[in-house]
Amino acid sequence: MRAQKRTHPLLFALLLGASVATHAQSLTEQAAAHIEAGRYAAAYQLLSPQESERAGDPQFDLLLGISALETGRHTLAVFALERVLAVQPDNARARAEIGRAYLALGESVGARRELETVRNQNVPPEVARAIDRLLSAIDRAPDTGKPSYSGFIEAAVGRDTNVNSATSQNAVAVPGLGAFLLDPASQSRDAWFGALSGGVNARVPLNREWAFLAGATGAARFNGGESRFDTTALDGNAGVSWSRGANRITAALQLGMFEVDDDKLRDYTGGSLQWQHTHDARNQTTVFAQQSRLRYEGTNDVRDVNRNIYGVGHALVLPNDRTMLFGSFYLGAETGRNDLPSGVNIAANDVIGFRVGAQHTLDERWMLFGALAHEAREYKNVDPIFARVRDDNLTSLSLGASYAFAKQWLLTPSVSLVRNDSSINLNEYRRGVAQLAVRRTF
Repeated sequence: MRAQKRTHPLLFALLLGASVATHAQSLTEQAAAHIEAGRYAAAYQLLSPQESERAGDPQFDLLLGISALETGRHTLAVFALERVLAVQPDNARARAEIGRAYLALGESVGARRELETVRNQNVPPEVARAIDRLLSAIDRAPDTGKPSYSGFIEAAVGRDTNVNSATSQNAVAVPGLGAFLLDPASQSRDAWFGALSGGVNARVPLNREWAFLAGATGAARFNGGESRFDTTALDGNAGVSWSRGANRITAALQLGMFEVDDDKLRDYTGGSLQWQHTHDARNQTTVFAQQSRLRYEGTNDVRDVNRNIYGVGHALVLPNDRTMLFGSFYLGAETGRNDLPSGVNIAANDVIGFRVGAQHTLDERWMLFGALAHEAREYKNVDPIFARVRDDNLTSLSLGASYAFAKQWLLTPSVSLVRNDSSINLNEYRRGVAQLAVRRTF
């Protein structure tokens, strides 16, 4: 009978140890490759099952902490990164990541402590810039235990190709009545302009989760040679916010008024409800609902509407920590009045729209931004004058840059293009605005 070949117990133990070491090396290498490629969820799924066995290994814990942070598991990330720092207190990467985790959890004091510790070390310039941006974000964030106040004042000059958002046509055809020449005031007018604006906001904590919010803004614009289209706007809001962990809910009441040439054109009252969820240090989602009651003066009351809008938005910071992408989608309706003398509700319409954009930080002073927006309105009733149903498509594109030339001072050149297409040509228009604004924040 052939003897069975046996492995010596000591040799078996050595082979087993080598196999485990090879597997461990492969595990961390795979996780590191996932993280380098931005596949944080894949890295977390690979590392998480091994936490009970590998906790305490600084390399494993660092990778687990990063992948947990990037997938929204902020508390778990703190635990893993604390284990790294217990063994390697000078690990700059672990301190920077735990600082980000504290910031995501709303622990601004801990976040500042860890980030400043790393900032004082000899780190690469790009890392130092990223930490400076995080520290600036902490400075701008309100202290959850104390009332906070912020505000701004801004002055701007520029050129507007269509200060009254009117058609460029000089005549309009009315079915059954023929063509009518338009008054010059009803046609597009271009002008140089100057503008002033300012605002203030306050946040008063009521306890660790609840806070009272209030704010007000005002803006005035003066059109050279076209003062009949000068505008003034005043807006105010007050509400409460509730925050816990990664979630924040805000409810507010709003009101405001808008004047043209010192005569009130409309006012509004309404409210908003918003839920904001921070998934991780790079992703944030917002769901919102808005209701407002717009009322126009005099014969313009045919434009009175109640506006109800519901939407969702998301913001994403790319791995380079310099670029943020954002977008939102909304829909709703404007219901007009049926108690007018004409008995025709010409203002009622359904609304759907979106907005996408990006901002990119070039360095400590320069930031570029841009946004594209589109809104479609489908009116519900036939216009009694033009004998057709009105449909509008409003598209706008804005581009610009901000330059921080001094602390709390911004210089912002920008351009915007607006185009409104309509089934009723009287409501079609094109508009271009170029301006240079200087803002002081406080």
